Amino acid sequence: SRVKKIIDVESNIKVKESKGYEFWAKKHNLKVMADSVLFLREQGIKSIAQLDVLIQEQADSRQELQEKIKSIDDKSVQLSTVMEHAHTIKQFKEIYIYHKKNPNDKQFENEYSREITLYKVAATELLKTYKKLPDTKEILTELDSLQEKKNTLMKEYSESKTNMDDLFIIRKNFEQYMGKEMER
Repeated sequence: SRVKKIIDVESNIKVKESKGYEFWAKKHNLKVMADSVLFLREQGIKSIAQLDVLIQEQADSRQELQEKIKSIDDKSVQLSTVMEHAHTIKQFKEIYIYHKKNPNDKQFENEYSREITLYKVAATELLKTYKKLPDTKEILTELDSLQEKKNTLMKEYSESKTNMDDLFIIRKNFEQYMGKEMER
């Protein structure tokens, strides 16, 4: 954050104990306010009302980014589950095929009942979405793509947070520095 906070000269203990610190704090506050005004001008903001609008827009934008990130996370979880089911089917396919060809082999069925059940569950789940076994390479490619999108959105989200923090500090600086004048 390039924006600093105003020092409350009315209630700061150091200010009350030291005239030198009081002088420094007042000078610091003037510089902080000048930097705050400059920052606002760079953003094209000329009033507190405009600042409040920008803060709300930033908050809405961050919320949107959060929702996009959540959506990507949900899709990634779904695709990871598909990958697990595809892996289970590939892993136990031979066992299941043998079981289907030899339905009367009760010893085999008892010995491999866990694998047969896992295969059936995985196949049932995949058939809800896919007509045939999905290509795991395509799914991995899609997962990589989703991760790249998420990384980009996370970077935007982080930058947005820094910007929001700056705007909140500036808003608070104006409240502290200008006091009740802002309310009029």
